[in-house]
Amino acid sequence: MSGLSPTERDCVGRYCALLAERLGPDLLAIRMFGSAARGDMWPERSPMHSDIDLLVITSREIGKAEDEALVAPTYELYLECGRQISPQFVCQDRLAEPDSERLRELLARLGTEGVEVWPRRATM
Repeated sequence: MSGLSPTERDCVGRYCALLAERLGPDLLAIRMFGSAARGDMWPERSPMHSDIDLLVITSREIGKAEDEALVAPTYELYLECGRQISPQFVCQDRLAEPDSERLRELLARLGTEGVEVWPRRATM
């Protein structure tokens, strides 16, 4: 997350904490991908804005209503940091056996550019 501003890092961290609180043990991992992970987001003052893409890996499928309830807090964070946090919820079973070309492409991108943002591992 080194390419993010302090405010962006704070917003992503708070969103990850919210997901951990709401999903509990069903939350397995959160990985950032896309321009934020690569460190090539549009500058803050640019008329175009990059979002912060997050792959949220869960132990179970997340239904539409729960998905919407988990995405809703990102709008307030957007107003605070100027970047839309864009979570995509994927059950671990779908990761083991991707069921679409879109998911296979996403997994390939994660392999080259993904950055784990939760759980935070202690460094020695």
